[in-house]
Amino acid sequence: MADLITINVDGKDVQVPPKIQLIEALRTYAKVETPAFCYHPDLSVAGNCRICLIEVSGPRGFAFGIACHMQTAPGLTVKTQIGSERVKWARRGVMESLLVNHPLDCPICDKAGECTLQEHYMGQGGHESRLPDDAGKQYKGGADHRFTDAKGVDRGGKHIDLGPTIVLDQERCIVCSRCVRFMDEVAKDSQLAIAGRGDHAYITTFPGKPLTHGYDLNVTDICPVGALTGKHFRFQQRVWTLKSVDTIDPSDALGANITVEYNNGRVWRIMPRRNPMVNKSWIANSTRLLYQKLAIDRLADARVGGKDVDLTEGVKAAQAAISGAKRIALVASGHATIEDNAALLALKDSLGDKAEVFGGSWLAVGKADGIALSGDPVANRAGLKLLGIPDNLDQLAERAGEFDAVLVLSNDLWADPRAAKLEAIPTRIVLASWLDATAAKATIAVGVRAWAEVRGTMVNCQERVQLLQACPVLPNPALEPAWRVLACLAGVTWAAETDAFAAAGARAPRLAGLTYRTIGPMGAVLPQPALAAAGA
Repeated sequence: MADLITINVDGKDVQVPPKIQLIEALRTYAKVETPAFCYHPDLSVAGNCRICLIEVSGPRGFAFGIACHMQTAPGLTVKTQIGSERVKWARRGVMESLLVNHPLDCPICDKAGECTLQEHYMGQGGHESRLPDDAGKQYKGGADHRFTDAKGVDRGGKHIDLGPTIVLDQERCIVCSRCVRFMDEVAKDSQLAIAGRGDHAYITTFPGKPLTHGYDLNVTDICPVGALTGKHFRFQQRVWTLKSVDTIDPSDALGANITVEYNNGRVWRIMPRRNPMVNKSWIANSTRLLYQKLAIDRLADARVGGKDVDLTEGVKAAQAAISGAKRIALVASGHATIEDNAALLALKDSLGDKAEVFGGSWLAVGKADGIALSGDPVANRAGLKLLGIPDNLDQLAERAGEFDAVLVLSNDLWADPRAAKLEAIPTRIVLASWLDATAAKATIAVGVRAWAEVRGTMVNCQERVQLLQACPVLPNPALEPAWRVLACLAGVTWAAETDAFAAAGARAPRLAGLTYRTIGPMGAVLPQPALAAAGA
């Protein structure tokens, strides 16, 4: 690329972009892992932890610098821990300074297993403590929360309730200031501050004011140690037991990138997954806590005429009702995947003129917060538009008398009073994941997999196609994704979700050239209509 420059790292020339932080150049282009505590790619540079020390050539030879603060420039010559014993020695000294007053809490700390202090000690420290046993430690903490432990040692603040979501352990804090910068720069609400000076400095809130914000749980992610922990996950699981899948937020049209972490058939937490083009490194608390609903009020089987039946019998009842209907309304959903809605359209094709497709939502659309929520709670609204599905729910309510059957896909219509008019339709078939208000009004309700249990795609408000991946936490192993149930009703033989996506591409030229592989974990922006038409 023409805009790259050359720097020298440990005797080797490396091509890097100009004027990017040196730590990113080392990590990404030189492939040299460079440790950091205070640095974060989505926050301003603080330069206070010093663990990213490197040597840089200057007029007087090589001198120490910090990689997070320096930027790349032509001719820059750098020595890292690979090419310099002085760098190893200096970083070991930084680690010793950080640990000398740090509590030995690792066995009971909730951050164990994903603690940056642990990781960098193994990678950059590895020293033996030179602190005499009788010297004692200077534990951080404000006067309001200090205490004397059973051994007579003066301790810093522990288990401090900062507010509705966060617990603080002041004496574990290494004063990296990430949490303060997040609240200042991202949340735009300065609720955290550093009090005291030197080795007496500690993190705290302002007197009498709790930490409470719709994004405050992000400080637990970026805290490099166990100082800030979330109440929702505290002491629930050891992180090394967790497995994860990459997916997206199903509750908002931005589709923030997340990971769903599970163990023993249960989801334990949702974490942000960095995507600089979508949500950077942040997710809203509301997104993070979605996992708590995955095992509550699930429609794990089927119901016919108010009686519980197995899924096979429920699908047979739906088939019979659809066959016997003279006019049927098919309601698509922006809460379902592209694949699910493509299957609904395939059902429409199989039924011919006796079926009509409706779409849209009665949920209110709010304002974007500029962080990780667009304000639109219909995650796949753009996907429905791409498939040519109209936004005409109000028409369905007014014309309910024209139909003797309706099939609703993953859309809780009865959460809105306007849905009462749909009760004029005698046969109401619902495919749902939860026992919501719409499932309660159904004459035939068939359970389908929830958003965290399916593989598929959605299109966000930036016209970016993004992937959902399936997490193996089904409340009933027999549950199928909605597209498979609809394909069965339509009589089409799709073997996998990729077949459903290919069918969607046949209807929407802008999807035609895409595959799950080309979409990838970061998503893919849809080609413009003219380019898509030319490609087709």
